[in-house]
Amino acid sequence: MTNGSTQPNLAQKVLRHIYKQIQDGTLETGDKLPTNRVLAEELDVSIWTVQFAMKQLEAQGTVTCRRKTGTFLINPDAINCPRIQSGFIGLFTSELTTGFHTELLVELENEMMNQGKMVSINFTHFDPERELKLLRSLARQRLEALVYMPSPPAISSESYSKAISEWVDRYTEDGTLVLFADLCPPGLESRLISMDNPRSGTMLTNKLIEHGHKNIAFLGATHLATTQNRMKGYCNALKKAGLTINPDWHLVVRMLEAKDWEEHLEEEIRTLLSSNPELTGFAVCDQATAEALYNVLKETPNRKFSAEDSIASIFEESAPPFDALAWIQVPGKKMAQKACEILLKDHPADYEPGQVKIRPTFWAG
Repeated sequence: MTNGSTQPNLAQKVLRHIYKQIQDGTLETGDKLPTNRVLAEELDVSIWTVQFAMKQLEAQGTVTCRRKTGTFLINPDAINCPRIQSGFIGLFTSELTTGFHTELLVELENEMMNQGKMVSINFTHFDPERELKLLRSLARQRLEALVYMPSPPAISSESYSKAISEWVDRYTEDGTLVLFADLCPPGLESRLISMDNPRSGTMLTNKLIEHGHKNIAFLGATHLATTQNRMKGYCNALKKAGLTINPDWHLVVRMLEAKDWEEHLEEEIRTLLSSNPELTGFAVCDQATAEALYNVLKETPNRKFSAEDSIASIFEESAPPFDALAWIQVPGKKMAQKACEILLKDHPADYEPGQVKIRPTFWAG
């Protein structure tokens, strides 16, 4: 006989079976479900487990259990997508190249371990093909949940984004809750946990304005939604302050695979400065661009502001790379805490929390 500790997991097996039959049209409103004995034999579980599952469905309003006549489907829309209760959590991350990735992983792993769950860490190495292979491989591992940090090359590609979205649908149908951290393919923002990017752009720009800057540029290293949203915040701050919004002052450089990408970025910054010598302040979207800008500003003579006092930027490491007017860290630890809060609640596999935005804060050391 199934014991009390395993009964909920096996009941999920029964619930998923009924859910799939509703989804594929095998069961329709008014249909009589197979008897508890038939379901128990078909699914290799105890009758007690089937009864436990039927009580859940009845409590949801999905079925009605009538004595002597059987169990009938009365509201198929009321059923939740049953979630696997395996205790295994998948994590996809590009690499542990930054403090942000490491903080997210450590916080997620520690909290899940405290709850008796195991985290399977999978590195995508910024390779979209590898991401799809991992999604295909882990689909057979009965994950309870997947926390996914996709790579910029994957989500900037329409074909890869579509493929990832299709895998998310499959994972959900099979009982795995999927959340994205920091980035996500277009259309999946309702599963995304990220920093409030427009607010961060506004905060950085306001710091520059408060320090006396009037001609302020926006710099970023990718064409991702995070960059676009931070730029929106930058534009909002300038508009509110009555300052110039000049498209010529927006520099967004697509990240290259080549080893000389940093040199390419610095050259783009030099071109921006030579074409727009009136620029004094810089709201910067990411750490790599901030470091390249800092190197260029240090070698530029006769500036009104020092290199340090000209930059307000996002950073991804555990500490800023140099002193600047303002820094905002990508909040990996807080993202993980929010993910854990969602994962540890009794949500169905198709649960979508809506885009969760973490309020940015200035680095205080």
